[in-house]
Amino acid sequence: MNIIVIGGGIIGASVAYHLAVRGAEVSVLTDGEPGGVATAASFAWINSAAGNARPYFELRMKAILDWHRLQNELGDRLAINWNGSIAWTHDLDAMESEVAAHASWGYPTRLISATEAAAREPALYSYPDQVAHSSLEGSLSPSATAQALLNAAAEHGARINNDGVCAITFQNGRVTGVATATGLINAEHVVLAAGAACELLAGSVGVALPMANRLGFLAQSAPLPLTLNGLVLAPDVHMRQNADGRIIAGADFAGGAAPDDAGAAAEALLASVRRLLVRGDAVRMERHTLGLRPVPVDGLPVIGPAAQISGLYATVMHSGVTLAALVGRLAAEEILSAQPIDILAPYRLARFE
Repeated sequence: MNIIVIGGGIIGASVAYHLAVRGAEVSVLTDGEPGGVATAASFAWINSAAGNARPYFELRMKAILDWHRLQNELGDRLAINWNGSIAWTHDLDAMESEVAAHASWGYPTRLISATEAAAREPALYSYPDQVAHSSLEGSLSPSATAQALLNAAAEHGARINNDGVCAITFQNGRVTGVATATGLINAEHVVLAAGAACELLAGSVGVALPMANRLGFLAQSAPLPLTLNGLVLAPDVHMRQNADGRIIAGADFAGGAAPDDAGAAAEALLASVRRLLVRGDAVRMERHTLGLRPVPVDGLPVIGPAAQISGLYATVMHSGVTLAALVGRLAAEEILSAQPIDILAPYRLARFE
C-alpha cells in the first residue's frame, strides 16, 4: 500500500514509523521542516492532567503507556524522562480537591510534603508545605524525538522528502496523491499530519476541519548541568530540563496573545525560573519560541478518515506529544486494516459535518 504522510512533526513521524514497520510504502513530506514546526515549539509534557472529560482522560492514559511500548521498541534512541512532576498552586483547597478527584479516576497523583518534594527536586530554593506529585508523567525533547522516529521509519523503507504540498489530488471521490513543487506523487492514501495547516489542506478538497489554533510562548536556557529531575509546575512558571541540559520554561498553556516584546517576555519567564532555583544565577537565555498549537475547534483530537474523500486520513491535535505514540500506532492499524478502532470513535471528522 502506497501512503503519503503530510507533515514531519511528532505525529507525522509516528504515523510514518508505524506504517513503515508494518510494511507499507510510505513517503513523508516535511516541507523542509523535519521534526516539525509546532513540535519544535512544544513544552513536550506527557500527561493525562486534570481538566479533561473521562473518555479523553482514558485515551491519554493509553497514550502514556504506548510511549513505554515505543521506547521498548526503539531503545535508547528515545530519551524520555519518566521522573514525574511536582506541582502546586496558591489555592491549597483547590489543589487538594483536584488531586483527590484525579486520583479517584486511577491517576497516580498524591499530595506530598515539602520534605519529600525537596528529596525529589533538591535544586529548588524553597518548597510549599504541600505539593501534588504525579509519578506517571514524563517529558521529552520534541524535535529530537520526531527526528528519531523519522530515522526509524527510513530504516524500514520510508522516504523522507523535503517537498511541501501544493495540492491534494483526487478523482471520482478518491485520493490519488499530492502535487508538490517538483511534481506529482501518486498514493492510495494521504495522511494529514501538518498541524495548523491541516484545516486549509482539508478544506481544499471539501473536507471541514475547523481549527481554533492557539499561540504558545516558551523560553529556553543555554545548556546546564543536571538541575531538574522531572517537571516542576509552579504558579508562575512551568519548567523542565531537556536531555541536552536546556531548561524549557512556559507559563500560559491555555494559549494566549503574542507578547508585545518577546525578548522581555522570555527574560521574565527565566527570571521566574531563577527565583525557584538555588543556583538560579547560572540560568542564561538562549532563545525563545512562539509556536502555533494546532487545536481543533472543540479542543479534542481529530483522528480518522474523511467521509467525502476516500483515502484521506486526518491526524491533528493539541497534546500531540502525549498522544503521538498511540495515535501513530492506531492510525497505521486503521489505514492498513480498513477496520475502525472503537476508542477513536469520539474523535472522527464526521462530528464537524
